[in-house]
Amino acid sequence: MTFHDPAVEMDWLAVDVPTPSLLLDLDILDHNIDEMARLSKEAGVSLLPHAKTHRIGEVGIRQIQRGATGLTVASVAEAEGFAAAGIDSLFIANPAADEHKFARCLQLSTICDLTLAIDTFSGAVALAHFFASRKARIKVMMGVDSGLHREGVRPEDAPDLARRVNALDGIDLVGIYTHEGTVYGAQDPEDVVRRSRLVAQEMVTTAERIRQLDIALPIVSMGASASARVCATVPGVTQIRPGIYAFNDAGQVALGNASPETVAVRVIATVTGHPEPGRAYIDAGSKALSTDLLPAATLRGLYPGHGIIVNAPGWVIERVSEEHGWLRWYGDGEPPALPVGTRLEIIPNHVCMAFAMLRCAYVIRSGEIEKYWETFGAGS
Repeated sequence: MTFHDPAVEMDWLAVDVPTPSLLLDLDILDHNIDEMARLSKEAGVSLLPHAKTHRIGEVGIRQIQRGATGLTVASVAEAEGFAAAGIDSLFIANPAADEHKFARCLQLSTICDLTLAIDTFSGAVALAHFFASRKARIKVMMGVDSGLHREGVRPEDAPDLARRVNALDGIDLVGIYTHEGTVYGAQDPEDVVRRSRLVAQEMVTTAERIRQLDIALPIVSMGASASARVCATVPGVTQIRPGIYAFNDAGQVALGNASPETVAVRVIATVTGHPEPGRAYIDAGSKALSTDLLPAATLRGLYPGHGIIVNAPGWVIERVSEEHGWLRWYGDGEPPALPVGTRLEIIPNHVCMAFAMLRCAYVIRSGEIEKYWETFGAGS
């Protein structure tokens, strides 16, 4: 069987697991990993997948073995987990702000090639002082706010902050990075391309203005699965940091970056109640699916609820409480019966949260369970 064999259709529901459970298909995972590695190589950019998506050491190692040059993480704890798993190049894309984390980063820097994030001068001063006072140095990238307003300096203020940071002892400014989350506001695939190209070009322009201050700044880093395929091709971008791409989810399907066939995961749930013809409930609630709706708010009318129910089209997971998913019939005509005990195959809206909530995955190949992978525990 090859990945694209049209004669073979994966029967996710034939896998015998308790519910709710997360299934991960190894062939589809490898296909997705290889596709992004090939794309980045052809574009001449480095690939640092964002591993907060899965927090699984085995997956991180697989990404490195198949072409990634390192991993991105969101916390010091994640960096510690992946370093312990054997990953030797890490970028923590979230500024640390206290000496407890600085000390852990100093220790990490002795066992791996570590880069940290800064986006304020006061934060950079504190970090620089900590490392310089211990006769050490650490590489940093400066966060730039490309429109999401989550973190980062404004593009127009970036050159001045870079100039001040570059003068500090104890840190080496090597690049700028952003999370171009505004791409998730796209209306359609063409809008994804337009938004991705615009934000990448803005980052390249920002880098050029910083370099005019005689700062080398070799790295221009973009970070979103929604935009990675476009941003990698923009001249001047040197690095991409997608995370979801390895697995895909309903968010990527809605944007046109994936299809159900290239989604490597399913949440399997069981119908536990069907009190009315148009209403039912399942054993997968917020502790399995999270409360996240589709990231692309403009597309929620086409992809409503808390995931795509692949084998029961027309049924929508309208609400979630902790242990229950509340199903409502929105299809045409009379609702088909969902007998108690029926198993449902769900593509989660946000795969990062499926891993975070269920904390493990049954790894399958050709419909058979091969492995059982657990995530790192949550930590800061």
